[in-house]
Amino acid sequence: MKSKVPGRVIAGTVAGLVIAGAVAAYLFFPVLGRSRPAVPSIPHPVPAVKKPVGGAATSNTATALDLYRKGLKLYYQRDYQPALDLFNQALVLDPQSYQALNAKGATYAFLGRYDEGIRMIQQAITMKPDFEYAHFNLGLAYELAGRWDQAIAAYKSAIALDRNDEWTYYGIAAIYGRQGNVPMTVKYLRRAIGIWSGVKGIAAKEKDFDNVRNDPRFQALLQ
Repeated sequence: MKSKVPGRVIAGTVAGLVIAGAVAAYLFFPVLGRSRPAVPSIPHPVPAVKKPVGGAATSNTATALDLYRKGLKLYYQRDYQPALDLFNQALVLDPQSYQALNAKGATYAFLGRYDEGIRMIQQAITMKPDFEYAHFNLGLAYELAGRWDQAIAAYKSAIALDRNDEWTYYGIAAIYGRQGNVPMTVKYLRRAIGIWSGVKGIAAKEKDFDNVRNDPRFQALLQ
């Protein structure tokens, strides 16, 4: 199973990261960089994009897409600066590359430049409203910034576009877990598990669920 968040080997959301100085806390692996033990990460598959054919403009677009996809691989490896360089190169060639803009915004969020990153992702959504990955990254950026209500709203927008992404449900569950909201944690975590049962093993070690871990309802869900 693969994830769409750097280092989130299959794992959670943006957990302990939200605490001040977050970005530096990516000591672990899951989703965004919560405070867990490091584990080898499995990057989310780089989205396949059709390359346009013909003409100088389309040639630039195709090259930009290649740069974006290479940058995305580095992003999933948490090699942020080289990834950012490639996203910038892609945007020089194709300023309308909503993919590169979205990825650049997410990278900025991981580097602690939350407001700038959020604006870029919002711009990508304006360019391509049905681009689910941008809605997901908007939730991720808000979560990294500690703006949990806005993060949940953005994640729900992503769900409206793709109801089969376990990590979006997991991200919402993790936020509610940190808040100690057992009913909502269980509700969204159950949905994530329903898509992929492997989420149980990850949630069992997820620090974001420490505030609900001893509740019988949470424990029963992981059985």
